[in-house]
Order: sequence, then structure tokens, then C-alpha cells
Amino acid sequence: MPIKDRDYNKAKALLEAAGSKSAEKSHIKHTGSKGSPDGHGRSLYNEAQQDFGGQPTAAQLEALRKASKFLGV
Repeated sequence: MPIKDRDYNKAKALLEAAGSKSAEKSHIKHTGSKGSPDGHGRSLYNEAQQDFGGQPTAAQLEALRKASKFLGV
């Protein structure tokens, strides 16, 4: 199921603010009403997890939790 642009962009912003370099490099989605493949959301989430490493801070864990809701992962 496609991810709405606004949901992807909210998750990107959360992860970026928490320090994810991959989210920072990710492009803002603007597909109109088409949305993005759910694989894009999973990739954003997984890459942010890797950026945060094995001992993420409380803020990073909270960003991942919130992003997961937006991305459906």
C-alpha cells in the first residue's frame, strides 16, 4: 500500500531531527496523489536504525517509534 507523501515527509523530518544522516540525504516526496511504495518507507526506517547504531538515545528511539507509525512498519 503506498505511503502518503505527507506521512513519508513527516517521518523523514523526525528521523532527520534525531540525527539520521540517511534521512537527511533522502529527498522530500512530492508525487501528488500517487504516494510512494511502502518499500521506500521501510528503507528510510531501516537506514535510520543503522545510523543510530546499537545504542540509540531515548530521542532516537522516540523518533523511530513515531516514524514507524507514519510509515506503517
